[in-house]
Amino acid sequence: MPVVTAAVARTAFPRGNPYLTLRDELGPLFTDAQFAPLFARRGQPAEAPWRLALVTVLQYAEDLSDRVAADAVRGRIDWKYLLGLELTDAGFDASVLSEFRTRLVAGGAEEQLLATLLTVCREKQVLKRHARQRTDSTHVLGAVRALNRLECVGATLPPAACRAAPNALAVAAPDWLRSHSDPAWVERYARTVDDYRLPAGEAALQAYAEQIGRDGHALLAAVAAPGAPTWLRELPAVETLRRVWVQNFAAEHTGRSGRTPGGSTVVWRTTAEGFPPSLLYVASPHDADVHFAKKRTTEWIGYKVHLTEVCEDDQPHLITHVETTPAPVVDRDVVSRIHAALRADDLLPAEHLVDAGYVDADQLLASTRDYGVALVGPAPKDQQWQAKAREGFATGDFALDWDRQVATCPAGHASTSWTVDHNQGREVVHIRFSVTDCQPCPLKARCTRGARRVLTPRRRDAYAALVAARARETTADFRALYHRRAGIEGTISQGVRAMHPRQARYIGLAKTHLQHVLTAAALNLVRLGAWLGGAPLARTRQSAYARLMAAAA
Repeated sequence: MPVVTAAVARTAFPRGNPYLTLRDELGPLFTDAQFAPLFARRGQPAEAPWRLALVTVLQYAEDLSDRVAADAVRGRIDWKYLLGLELTDAGFDASVLSEFRTRLVAGGAEEQLLATLLTVCREKQVLKRHARQRTDSTHVLGAVRALNRLECVGATLPPAACRAAPNALAVAAPDWLRSHSDPAWVERYARTVDDYRLPAGEAALQAYAEQIGRDGHALLAAVAAPGAPTWLRELPAVETLRRVWVQNFAAEHTGRSGRTPGGSTVVWRTTAEGFPPSLLYVASPHDADVHFAKKRTTEWIGYKVHLTEVCEDDQPHLITHVETTPAPVVDRDVVSRIHAALRADDLLPAEHLVDAGYVDADQLLASTRDYGVALVGPAPKDQQWQAKAREGFATGDFALDWDRQVATCPAGHASTSWTVDHNQGREVVHIRFSVTDCQPCPLKARCTRGARRVLTPRRRDAYAALVAARARETTADFRALYHRRAGIEGTISQGVRAMHPRQARYIGLAKTHLQHVLTAAALNLVRLGAWLGGAPLARTRQSAYARLMAAAA
């Protein structure tokens, strides 16, 4: 630490400053050796990577652009103290920050920013092992405009589109494209496709879409022809064109449109031809990683981010893991990934608090068996009408003999068949009772509305874990423990208001994940500064009316 910088900083902040406290308590945080593989051994000298890493986290903590962050390095005393710079240090050009982020993504080193900060916290005993943690997710809007199907195909093919296949080919193989392009394309696609420029009427729209389809098929056929350079097929823009055409057009289907130069027909897909699932559907040619998703009343095109944080009273609520996924990926499918990542960093919690979207029988079982983590959350309910009405006999009212593979109903009748099946990748047991037993049974009205009762429990160990979880939910200890999970919503709110993680800043899943890692590291830095400075955790705010009525009660 330069002596003059320290003296000026102490004079400027006599009552202390979070950044000064962080430097005094935790040191410089990062080292150059961590990021050395990202830089070439020869060439122009680079700025100190550890400082670039810290500046990148700081600019997210204060929601600054690259230019403003570079100015802060030159002009702010608290930043110079945290970075260990002389007061006369001129800083660096703002473009260095963008280049550093590119190096992080290209080298797969984005996780180091958060992992290093957590390692320092563990060494300083600020973060303890097996601390209770909680997880929640939120939607992330992609950095592209949502397009309807016709706009998507129109933005993929026409030369006016900024990431269209012809534009990529025009740069990579201009002579080849000139000889394989239809001159009419320039006039036909002179303008971008927008709703207010589309033909009027359903028939005209379909004809226009299939004209685009024929042109795209012609280009794809030329790329795939034996005489075409093979490397053309490997261009990302050409692969995007192929995917968009497969999902929006059907070929070799007669009676609905004209033929392509190769002789096959091009059909604008409808529900009759079917569409690929959302996880495979390209929602925009400008970012092939964004997908459509819907969660309750929220619909969006983009991604989803899962944040996991510590929730102990005697520790700062630090974020320990960030998982960025495509939007359609359901919450329960990331539980194992989160636990595997936490185990790799030796940060597995004893108890993991989550909402209902993360819990199912398989996850309850795998969390305990594979990771030694108690997954705490509302277990899936029995969705059969007997359980919902609470007037009939649910699966739990039947005696299941797993060794003999026989179930006994409340009336004393034994099942006649016990078979194992797989439904959407899950092992399910189908237990059937005899029609001759069910039809005359006096309890039939409370048991089944069909000819006979059929049970579909999960496999033995998964079913046992589900039953135990449902029983635990009825206890007062569970309610007191699960009350802590709500705090993760405050973390998401803090991030959304200060750092905007719900809006992707970059194109692609990898860069968006870097954004979320930086957001988590910035939140941790802010919380560490407050914790080390002695600032108490804020309590939940209440309106004046709520406080008045609570006092009266």
